[in-house]
Amino acid sequence: MPMPASAFFELDFNGHVRHDPDSYVGFNLKRTAEGNRRVSFFTTGGIVYSCEDTSTGRTQFLTLDGSMRVKHRRFEGRVHVFTPAGDPVARVHGRLHRGSEVATGDVRLVGKLSADPGLRCDTGVQEWRAVAG
Repeated sequence: MPMPASAFFELDFNGHVRHDPDSYVGFNLKRTAEGNRRVSFFTTGGIVYSCEDTSTGRTQFLTLDGSMRVKHRRFEGRVHVFTPAGDPVARVHGRLHRGSEVATGDVRLVGKLSADPGLRCDTGVQEWRAVAG
């Protein structure tokens, strides 16, 4: 049984992809010196993907570089994630709900996700939900 990433490190928000409790989504929510909120250390793991040769698998734990500004309780970002297999592109959209105790959104990873570095793989758009604490 997979261990959630929160067992290894603490993030402000922890959750998973909709209908897939074996996956993981988590991130930190911090304020800058200017008072703006930023999402950082956005981490995913165990998200199901399929490849162009019809093989499937689950992603390893991936952390997005950099941070995303929160504006009107929404954040988004697109970044290359460097892995031993290659550099898939991650696209993240999220929304903090009133009180900032729950966040929802979607994530998509496209590129080299499998152990075979020549394959292009895709998670498709996956909805996620995470809670503070």
